[in-house]
Amino acid sequence: MSASRKAFFRIPLFGWLLKDAVYGPPDAKYYFMWNLLVVVALAVYAFGYPLLITMCLMAAAAALTMIVVLTASDLFDAKSRAVPAAASANRTPRRQS
Repeated sequence: MSASRKAFFRIPLFGWLLKDAVYGPPDAKYYFMWNLLVVVALAVYAFGYPLLITMCLMAAAAALTMIVVLTASDLFDAKSRAVPAAASANRTPRRQS
């Protein structure tokens, strides 16, 4: 286990719950998700509508970023550009009769 993961698991309460969700019994994951949902609901209740709008804007930015990352990955992958070039180089011209 990496040092950063160990340090993150040592955070009181949240780290303990996350460690239990990762390494604990199978139903601990569902309890962890439920606890996160309750914390978000309490934060929206405490801070109101601006927090809800901010969370939605962050989710929209994350979704757009993922769309760009997933669709532009071919631009940065040298192997994907090499395959069509190699295929066209291996193609033999057809004879005309």
